[in-house]
Amino acid sequence: MTLGLCMIVKNESAVLARALKSVASFADEIVIVDTGSTDNTVEIARGFTDKVYSYKWTDDFAAARNFALSHVKSDYWMWLDADDIVPQKTAAGIAAFMRDADGSVDVVMLPYVIGTTADGKPTFSYYRERILKNRADFFWQGRVHEAVQPRGNVIRRAFPIVHAKPSERTNGTRNLDIYRKAVASGATLTARERYYYARELFFNGFMSDAAVEFSGFLDMPDGFYVNKIDACVMLSRCFSSMGDAQSALAAAFRSFVYGLPTGEACCEIGGIYFARDDFKRAAYWYECATRAKPDMDSGAFVDLSAYGFTPLVWLTVCYDRLGDVKKAFRFHKRARKLRPEHSSVAMNQAYFERLGYK
Repeated sequence: MTLGLCMIVKNESAVLARALKSVASFADEIVIVDTGSTDNTVEIARGFTDKVYSYKWTDDFAAARNFALSHVKSDYWMWLDADDIVPQKTAAGIAAFMRDADGSVDVVMLPYVIGTTADGKPTFSYYRERILKNRADFFWQGRVHEAVQPRGNVIRRAFPIVHAKPSERTNGTRNLDIYRKAVASGATLTARERYYYARELFFNGFMSDAAVEFSGFLDMPDGFYVNKIDACVMLSRCFSSMGDAQSALAAAFRSFVYGLPTGEACCEIGGIYFARDDFKRAAYWYECATRAKPDMDSGAFVDLSAYGFTPLVWLTVCYDRLGDVKKAFRFHKRARKLRPEHSSVAMNQAYFERLGYK
C-alpha cells in the first residue's frame, strides 16, 4: 500500500521545507497545490516533488484541497498544513502502519497538537482524520475549517501531528472574511459552519456578534454534540467579556445538557465565581475541573491545562483567599510538579517561601 501527501500552500517559504522533510521517510507521493504564492514557495516545493500545481483561489479551502486530492494516485492519502510537522516517532508510526496496511482500514485519526508548553508537552489537542483511503466518497467539505467525514473502518493511533505556526504569523480576518462574504451573498450556513463562524467572530473580538451566532447554533436541531459543549463555553466567555456574569453562568451550565462536565466548563464557572469574590464556590468548581476526564476520542477541542494545571493554580489562590494556606500550598505543589517553569508557579513559590513554606 502506498501513501500520498496532499498540501495546499501560499507564501510558505519560511516553513515548507521543514514540513516536507518531516514526511520524507514515509510518503510515496507528494502533491502540492499553490494558491497564489508571491515568494519562492513553488521553488521549494519543486525541490521535493514534481507534482506541483497552481490553483486559482476562490475563498474555498475545501475546493482547493479537493483539487489537490484529484492528483493523488496512491492507495491512501494524508494531509498537512505547511506549518505542521511530523515528529520522528509519528513518522515511524505512520511508516509501520503503511507497511502492515492491507486496505481494511478506511480512516486513521491522529491527535492534532496545536498548543504546547515551553518544553513541548501538549496543552491543546484534538483528533483529526489524517490518513484516508483514496476513494471517491472521501472529499473535503467546508469553505473554512474544512473536513472529511470519517466513515467505514475508522481507527485511532496515538502518534501526533504538531501544528508549529511561527509566533509572528497570524491569519488575521481571512477566515472571518470568507464567512462574512458567504453570508452577505445569501448563503445558508450549515450547523458546523455557523459554529465555526461564531468562533471566528469570537477570536477576532466581535463578542456580541459571536454571542448571537453561538446562540443560534445551539438552537439548531443538528450539530456535533462536542461542538455544542464548546459553544456553551465560548458563549459564556462572550457574556463574561460583556459584563453579563449571570448569562455567562447560564451558558456554561447549559453545556451539561450535552454531556458530562468538562474541565473547560468547570474552569469557566470557577472563574465567574472567583470574579465575584465567592472563593468557596470558585474552589468547588475548580476542584471539579481537576476530577473531570478529558475525552480525547470525542473529536472535541481539548484544553488539557483545564484538567490539571489551570485549576490547580486557581485553587492555590482560592484557598489562600479563604485563609487555608496549608491547603493552598498543597495545590501549589501539584501545579509546580506539572509546570515548574510557569510564571504563575514562580510567583506563588516566592509567596509561599516568604511565608516559610519550602
